Amino acid sequence: MDDAYARLELCFNPFEPAASGVPVSGALWVPERWSQPLQRFVETMEGTSGTKAYAISGEYGSGKTYLLRWLERVELPRHRIRPFFFDNPGVRFYDLANTLLRQIGREEFAKSLWEFLNPKLPGFQGSLFEDSFQAWLLSVKKHRREKEAIRVLSEAMQTKGVADDEEIRYKLGRLIVETYDRPYFEYKDFIAGRQGSLVAEKEEAPYFATILRSLRLIGSAEALAFLMDEFEEISLQKRLTKRQAHDYLATMKRLIGLTEHEQFWIIVAMTPQAAEVTAKLEPALWQRFVSQGKHQFKIPPLNDQEARELVRRRLKNARPEETTAKPLFPFPENMMELFRKDIKSSPRKLVKVCSLAIAKAIQAPEQVQIPFGAEYLRQIQKELYPPPSVE
Repeated sequence: MDDAYARLELCFNPFEPAASGVPVSGALWVPERWSQPLQRFVETMEGTSGTKAYAISGEYGSGKTYLLRWLERVELPRHRIRPFFFDNPGVRFYDLANTLLRQIGREEFAKSLWEFLNPKLPGFQGSLFEDSFQAWLLSVKKHRREKEAIRVLSEAMQTKGVADDEEIRYKLGRLIVETYDRPYFEYKDFIAGRQGSLVAEKEEAPYFATILRSLRLIGSAEALAFLMDEFEEISLQKRLTKRQAHDYLATMKRLIGLTEHEQFWIIVAMTPQAAEVTAKLEPALWQRFVSQGKHQFKIPPLNDQEARELVRRRLKNARPEETTAKPLFPFPENMMELFRKDIKSSPRKLVKVCSLAIAKAIQAPEQVQIPFGAEYLRQIQKELYPPPSVE
């Protein structure tokens, strides 16, 4: 352990300087005031029909991304719900399909679906247990049996409950068989109507539902969940064109429809201003999305106890195995009295201030007393977030 860090009873700086996202190591923790509403939503929605959508709103730096990541890493896996995180999704429906499948990867998706379907070609040498996916693809191509392979895959999809629609099954069969020549997805693959598209024309929503169902089945998950961050970047553009507004609202409608008919959930994070813009674009749609306000959580500012606990847990994750340090060391035990209200109530500001305080103490240990003094912390806060001038 570095001597400068040893002086602070730390192995590393547990506060990220950007203060966005989540820490690399350590368990994620959120205050009970945050976790309880979301836990109730998850427990209520398990195994039920109807709209499974939820909106998290909060100002910039309030912890929206962190809360989504907590759902992704901690809460949803406990219920065998497979989460997918989207950072600033596009306004069009096929943007989601593109982002989702490119996030997974074509070869990985095709291989997993192929293993689930376990297709048997008449007279085909070898079996699922003797040939790899790539060997199967090579043999199909070598013997020019692509059409037959797609037909067998289509039949297996119908038998195993992946899809009933013949055109959708054909498109998915193509996706698998053509993976040998095209192992990566391209954006144009998901624009229905384009030559070579993997999406059946005018069947974007049913096709996407089939993709979701496939992912749930091959992953043995109870449900899938989309966690969509920075949703405000869509609705808070300076001006949405008529086309963009139409695409945005159409995407929301389709997603809501999918949550009603599939084991599929959607949780979005946005600023309060973005929620207002969305509600104004189409009030009835927004009320349907948040179930008349029941499925909406406004992140409250941290209180002193929660802010203290956030700092304590971060520091604990960075402690050496044997330490006698007090819970908040190298910060003083009365640190909450020394932090301005606007800083300790905001997770982002609090983390950034703590990060800089430790970083400066590491850079110039002889100039910083330990535990940190009131004047030192005042200067750190002022450097990062100058208080508003008072005339």
